[in-house]
Amino acid sequence: MQQGSSASINVSSLKISKSEASKSPAGLVWAYRVLWFTFIMFFLSTGLGKLWDRVWHLTHRFDTFWSPPHLFVSTMTATTGFLVITLAFLPYFRSWFGPFIHLPLINVKVAGSLVLLGGSLVSLSTSIMLDFFWHTVFGFDETQWSLPHNMIVMSWLLIILGFVSCRLAFCQYRPLSWLTNLVLAMLILGFLCPAILGPFYLNYSPNLLHALASVPVNLAQASVRHLYRIYFASQLSRQTNPLFIPFVTFFAGIALALLRSLDGRARIFLLAPLLWSLIFMVRDWYTLYFLHYHGVTHIKDLLPVLLQEPSLWVPIPLFPAAVIDLVLCKLSVSRLWKEMTTGAIFGVLVFFIWNSSPVMILLAIPAAPLMVLSSTIGRWIYRVLEKPMWADIWIFLFTACAELPACFGIIDLILRKTIP
Repeated sequence: MQQGSSASINVSSLKISKSEASKSPAGLVWAYRVLWFTFIMFFLSTGLGKLWDRVWHLTHRFDTFWSPPHLFVSTMTATTGFLVITLAFLPYFRSWFGPFIHLPLINVKVAGSLVLLGGSLVSLSTSIMLDFFWHTVFGFDETQWSLPHNMIVMSWLLIILGFVSCRLAFCQYRPLSWLTNLVLAMLILGFLCPAILGPFYLNYSPNLLHALASVPVNLAQASVRHLYRIYFASQLSRQTNPLFIPFVTFFAGIALALLRSLDGRARIFLLAPLLWSLIFMVRDWYTLYFLHYHGVTHIKDLLPVLLQEPSLWVPIPLFPAAVIDLVLCKLSVSRLWKEMTTGAIFGVLVFFIWNSSPVMILLAIPAAPLMVLSSTIGRWIYRVLEKPMWADIWIFLFTACAELPACFGIIDLILRKTIP
């Protein structure tokens, strides 16, 4: 493979038998178990909390920040943080998480992978408190580009990447199986997409936005009505905004680079985006059913809607992009031209799925170099996960959880101020 994963190559040479595994030090065994327990608890609580929060907002007035789903997510975040602190500072656990780095100011040495994970949890806790303050000062009519919302989704992404980094640190003791790689790959895709796309993650088309705005509980809230006026006036949907193709190409480039670095074998590199696409397609079908979109009240009523508006459920063409990438890699095409070609074709596919204006197809041209740029960033991110150093972790955390959310937060405030 032209760009094979260094992790998968190194791991493949490390074979640990069951008898050897049974002789592993108790600290290693328990550190591994606590890591997986912490990861599963965080993932399930975050997934459930996000779903609960989405349903809550569609069925209840947003009159307080401390709703049950918000309280649940905050409590589970604190619990996760406590477990990560336990892993980071107890000698019985911390020595198994890779090389230590010296933390300035507090004069403590902590494994680099746990610094990334812990720093991301600190960012998430900060963003939750900031969200409460933001709603108090600026109201409830904030887009997905608001400072606290952007910090939250970015922090979720970096927490998942922190868990990936911790698992990579165990490779010399516990090699990565294909199933573990598949699970990690799908989680990366699942958390990377909303972090990059922002409002484009859920705003598929003006028709869907009208359906969401017409939900009775949304009609009854002035702040929510203002939010949807912002979306309509600024055309913040996949179908109508020219920024969508650059944003989704940026996501695809980072995603493909991370997948190839994690495990470049075809069965993982292709299966992960395929399963991710199918899961999100089913989720979109259920959303249309839940909203009674165009009078849908039974599952059998979905078919005419799906045929009439494929832009509401056809997934982001990440799987076709992975196929193109793999084919070009097999043909020994240089990395630059492979990524340029994949980016251009990906941009064209996105245009045919969502955009209604013919001139939008011109955005496939900048999609080619953007794919190169985002792929480079994706490879750098994986190097940070594989060999976390203090300077790289600081740059990663500060850029993803502070600088970018601040920039988009300014855009959010401008939109809310200028659109009545």
